[in-house]
Amino acid sequence: MATSVKMRDEDKQRLDRLQGELQALRGYRVPLQELMARIVTLAEGHKELLFEDAARPMTEKEIAAMRRLCVRTGIPTREEDIDDIIAEEAR
Repeated sequence: MATSVKMRDEDKQRLDRLQGELQALRGYRVPLQELMARIVTLAEGHKELLFEDAARPMTEKEIAAMRRLCVRTGIPTREEDIDDIIAEEAR
């Protein structure tokens, strides 16, 4: 099954450069699918690097953007209710 992935032009250029370097080392063309599989495998082995900024505090701009997502329904809701609903849907 083929999947299309959108990426910035500069990231595509970097990916093409990596593909070319791997081709030069191996002596034959390495399909992009194989290169992506290798990148995913490497990322799985180094999750701490991949996720290193995931635990950083949110910026004021990010907090403001999150608050804009809130919808006022007029229905009183407790955090515990939301947790219960999410846990139930996850089952």
